[in-house]
Formats: sequence, structure tokens, C-alpha cells
Amino acid sequence: MSLTKKKQKTVHPDWARLPCHLLDLILEKLESFKDILGFYGVCVSWNSIIKHNKTKCLMKTSHQVPMLLVPNRKQHTWDMYDPMTNKFKEISKLHIPYDKRFGGSSQGWLLTVNRDFTVTLYKPYSTDHDSAIINLPCLFPPEVEDGDLEGLEDMREYCDQHIYKATITADPLINPNDYMVVVIYLYCWKIATISPGRDNIWRKIDPNEEIFSDILFNSNKFYFLNHNHDTLSSYDSREPYCGTKVTWNHSDNWFGIKSYIVKSFEGDILQVLRRCEWNDSLTIRRTTKVNIFKLDFVDGGVKRVIVKSLGDVALFLGDNSSIYVRASNFLGCKSNCIYFSHDTDLISYGPQGFPCDCGIYNLGDNSYKKFTLLLDDEDSTIISKMEAQPPIWIQPTLNL
Repeated sequence: MSLTKKKQKTVHPDWARLPCHLLDLILEKLESFKDILGFYGVCVSWNSIIKHNKTKCLMKTSHQVPMLLVPNRKQHTWDMYDPMTNKFKEISKLHIPYDKRFGGSSQGWLLTVNRDFTVTLYKPYSTDHDSAIINLPCLFPPEVEDGDLEGLEDMREYCDQHIYKATITADPLINPNDYMVVVIYLYCWKIATISPGRDNIWRKIDPNEEIFSDILFNSNKFYFLNHNHDTLSSYDSREPYCGTKVTWNHSDNWFGIKSYIVKSFEGDILQVLRRCEWNDSLTIRRTTKVNIFKLDFVDGGVKRVIVKSLGDVALFLGDNSSIYVRASNFLGCKSNCIYFSHDTDLISYGPQGFPCDCGIYNLGDNSYKKFTLLLDDEDSTIISKMEAQPPIWIQPTLNL
């Protein structure tokens, strides 16, 4: 008697019918924007889980590795450079103006100033044009004498420089009625805030004639660092007209130093000092040294504590609001490193040079490596003549 084997039927799992509680567990484990986007595109049922958890997903993408926005001279558009892979991303055309300097990048939004000194927010990744642009009113234009039409035209010509730095307290798509935009403007002398979901009116904060280099929002407070790197002013976001100020002594020579403030995962405020040098012809700027301090607030003052290692953390600094990510969550992201763009320098009194100082600083061995795809050598760079449109970091966000 002969026995014949029955051919076993291959059973394919029906991924589209996975129970919702299992899909919720899978989504909970995802960290990177790429993985969340892949989950979103599996099928209709997985897509619906993302939409059901819209707020949670948008908050997850707030600590994503950013891309470097670089102007493309040939196509008159912007490209996305990924420092993790040293490649440009293949993306559809971004709906953002080409001939603009961005005065800020925060919460996945870019900020520009128009010729009439109104302000516009752009969300470059959005496919919904209506929700991707937010128009804000005129931001206190520079004063010119009555009848000085030539002076007024000069001011409009440099309207891109009106805002030096900006931050947004929450993503307008998540909290459309409860977010603020805060800017350092008018040659870094002035600070203003606006709440678009409430009254949509710019309001000045008078910081007693300080010059500011960076801005941070942390625990319902705004922090402003002065250009001498030794004073931190703080204002309550709910009552932003009565501030406090703390100072500290230091031996830092402020010439040629860029200074940033960053919030850590633990809620601490870090000060990052970026020391720069120039070549003999003053056309090439290069980062040479980085020092990091934790600011401890004690007895009404500040004590600076040297930070020797960031651990499993990477920082992304430039004209953007500072970004702090856990490096091990992202393939190719280097821990204990700072990713720099060549940001605008309006206050160090050093020469601007070509915007070529983009690279990675390793805090462990104090080495600095430029982004090779952007910068093959100091005499031949893709972005060597882009002073008017310096590269800027932008965080990817979901379009839900």
C-alpha cells in the first residue's frame, strides 16, 4: 500500500486583520519617523490606527532626527540632506518659497519675514496646502524717517534678516488654539510674542537693551541668552512681561563664539559654546572647539557645571530651535556628537564668509568632520555662494 503525502497548504497571515490592541502595542514600540510612516502605509486598518492615535504620533515625531534643508541653485528649490546616510532624500517638491532666508525652524515649521514685515509659517512636509501655511501680522518694522522712501526700500530688501531666531511652543496642528511664537528680532535687540489661536497680536517684551543669541521654551518659561554668554533672562509664558535675570562669571572671549541653549531629556538647561576660526582670506569659517555646561540654578544665581559627555544623545544646532535626540533610536546617528549647520551670525562681529561650516563635532575626541557630500573641500562647495539662504535643520513630521 502506497502512501502519498498531502501537499501542505501555505497559510499566509492576514496582517490587515490583526486586533486593534496588538496594533496599538506595535505602534507604542515605534520611535523613528521612518518606522511610523511605514506602519501608516501598510493597509487601511493600520492607517486608521495611526489616525486614531494622531496626537500621540505627532508628539513622537517631535524628537526625530532632522534633515538639513539646502537650497538647490539649479532647480530653484530646496533639497533635504540626510546626515545619517550622507545622501540627499528623494522627496516631492516642498511647498516653501525658494528665495527666502528662514528666520527660524521649530516644531517642524519654518518661519519667514515678508517685504511688508508680516510673518509666515510653513510646514514643508504637509500635503494639505491650507493647513501648511499660517499667516501672522506685521512684526514691528524698523523705523525710518518720514518720507525716506529709499531707506524704507533698503529695509524691505533685508527683511529676511528682521528675525534672528524663533521658537514655537507647540505644533499648531496639535494645539491650534494654545501655542505661541516667540522671536528675537531687529538686530537681536528686541523680543516679541504672539498667540495666533487667541488674539493674533504681536506683543513686545522689553529686556532692557540686551543683545540676544538664543531662545528656549522650557516648563512654561521662555529663556533668552545674551550675546556675552553670561546672562540668562527668563519670562513666564503666561505673564511674559515681568522677567528675572541671572548672570555668571566666565573667562570666555566672546569674539568668534556662537552660543546656544538646549533642554535635555531630564529638563536641565545646557549652554553650548561653539568656537569658530576663519582662514586668512576670511571666506571660510570652521568650528574648532565646543564646550558644554549645565546651568544649575542655586540661591538666586547660576553655577555652570562642565558636561564632558552627552552619553547616548545627539544635538542638532543652528538657526533652528535646538534639537535633542536619543542617538540609539536612529540608525546612523552618532551619540555624544553635535550636528551643526552654518547658521547666520549677526552678533559675533566676525566675518560671515561662505556658509560652509556644516558638520559633526565629536565631544569624545574633540574632532570635527564636515558633511562630505555638501563640502568636498574648502575651495569647491555646493553651498559656497548661498549667503542669503543658509542651510537650516527641519524636523520631519507626519501629515495626518
